[in-house]
Amino acid sequence: MKSLRQILLSVCMIMALAATAEQPDPVIASINDAYQQANESMKKNKGMGSEMVIDFGYTVRGKGKSNEKLHFYYTTVQGTYWLAEGDDRDPHFFYYPLYFVTRDYNVGKQKFHEEYLFDNSSQRLVFALTQDYDEKGKRFDRRFYFHEGSVYHVEGPAATEFEQECVGYQAEELRHAFDWIIRNPKE
Repeated sequence: MKSLRQILLSVCMIMALAATAEQPDPVIASINDAYQQANESMKKNKGMGSEMVIDFGYTVRGKGKSNEKLHFYYTTVQGTYWLAEGDDRDPHFFYYPLYFVTRDYNVGKQKFHEEYLFDNSSQRLVFALTQDYDEKGKRFDRRFYFHEGSVYHVEGPAATEFEQECVGYQAEELRHAFDWIIRNPKE
């Protein structure tokens, strides 16, 4: 009788675990939907003016010439804001929320690709895709899912805490560079 109860309990636990495993994580599902929508929007609006491309080259010591291409996708929001306490509103304010960045570059003969998805309203990083090489020279993808400002989940080879921090840092630097360039186009 005891063994029958244990078997039934084990079966119930296995079924509960299987049912839980089948349910997609709502945070990851939401980010995947946003990623898919961003890709569709970029394809649909290609060449429509809400993108900025920067190409540049440089030399990496010991590796030779490198080329880098940054592609920023953004929206344009017109609004108003207060100039200062007691001033009138300025109706000519434009805000440029960044929603997607791609970065393609090479170091020597190795080519790299990165993607960064930002939340349109909070401007927080929500997703990053990086491509890298393992010690044998085989290329791999790693997907970082962010929630409330920190790494929520990583798909692909395990990432160290330092690698996770680097992805967040890189995304913030790209976002700041975009903000600076879009506000200072003549410099």
